Amino acid sequence: MEKNIILENNSYLERFFLYLKIDKESVYKTICENTKTFINQAPHKVKKVKGCKYQDKTIYEYKLKLPKQAYRLAYIFDGDKIKIFYISKTLIKADFVKEISKVV
Repeated sequence: MEKNIILENNSYLERFFLYLKIDKESVYKTICENTKTFINQAPHKVKKVKGCKYQDKTIYEYKLKLPKQAYRLAYIFDGDKIKIFYISKTLIKADFVKEISKVV
């Protein structure tokens, strides 16, 4: 069964899209394509965020490459959904984990 990918409606994602002036729809399309591909065909690119949980669930992250820049995004599996709840310009994983730990 294929999981639905959703962008959580939260202040972190709102600020991300507002501050960077990125088209939310095109980014969402890229996120959907990348997430499904990474989970199904390249699971070695998806990593757990150790020491952090979001809504009592394990957090996963991967590097999202867009035409002008790369980002890291965090998500959880929530039933039949994959819920993206955080996207950051921070690419170094250790720094990203510190950043995420302040969010959750």
